[in-house]
This record gives sequence, structure tokens and C-alpha cells, in this order.
Amino acid sequence: MGQQQILLLVVAAIVVVVAITIGIQMFTANAQSSNRDSIVSELNNLSTLAIQFYKKSSTYGGGNYSFISWTIPQNLQTTSNGTYSLISTDQTATITALGREVGDDGSTFIEMIAVITPTGIGINIVN
Repeated sequence: MGQQQILLLVVAAIVVVVAITIGIQMFTANAQSSNRDSIVSELNNLSTLAIQFYKKSSTYGGGNYSFISWTIPQNLQTTSNGTYSLISTDQTATITALGREVGDDGSTFIEMIAVITPTGIGINIVN
């Protein structure tokens, strides 16, 4: 083999390695984005359930303008997208979501917090 052929072979190997690396990074970024979007959707659904409970009379199984006795339904506490936990007070319910993909810090899972009040929902990205 001539020097030119060896040089072309080395360049081709470098191009393949760079392409594989970029592909892996794109796949990871897409997985993160997809997991975040799914968690936001589930937090919105859970928040809607919490507000419905808050506004429903205790006669009909609601909270009678309190979040205290609301719980996340058993089948929604752990999903394919993450795990959800709740801390509630009389006028606020806070749901913490722990995702399935590693977050932006590269070491811990995606974490989001939804703060639910009688008048609205706020979702914050922790990682």
C-alpha cells in the first residue's frame, strides 16, 4: 500500500468515529427531550386531577377547597416516563417528578417540580 492509500484510510476512520460520536450525542439529546416532554404532559394531567379534587365538594369525594387529602392515583405514581411524589398543604400541592433519562448535569436523572395552586400550575425544571 502506498502512503496516499494509508492516509485516506486513516482519514476515513476518523470521519467514521466522528459521525458515530455525533450520532450518539444526537440520540441522547433526543431521549432527554422526549422524556422531559412526557413528564411535562403527565405533570399537567396530575395537576388537573389535583385541581378537580380541590374544587369538588367533600360530599362527592373531593377536597372541599383543600389539597390535603389528595393523593396521586396508584397507577400514575410510577410510569414509563418517571416516578412522581406529592407534598400537599391546604392551598398548595407540589409534585416532584424524577425521569428515566439522565439530565443536563450528566449524572442525575431529569427532575421537574410542579407547584399547583387553586388558580394555576407552575412547572420548574430542576435538572
